Amino acid sequence: TFGQLSKYTSAMYSELTPHEKEKWVAKADADKARYLHELESYEPPPGYDRKGDAVISPVITKSGRRGKPERDVNAPKRSMSAYLLYQNA
Repeated sequence: TFGQLSKYTSAMYSELTPHEKEKWVAKADADKARYLHELESYEPPPGYDRKGDAVISPVITKSGRRGKPERDVNAPKRSMSAYLLYQNA
């Protein structure tokens, strides 16, 4: 299951030496720099904020729950942490 896989990869990541973790931290830093660079050059269309989220209020569904605000499909994707990069490798 997903929970078991998550526990397994978390244990593997925590057992890495600091030298091995540095590889993943460097990749995360590079991804963060990419995100910040893309965010600088991103011009949101009308109705969206600087990060690409819709400025209008979230949609309320029939059950009364709030839906997620719409995101601009051209907005830069958030950077990933060192652990997530390790987990997805």
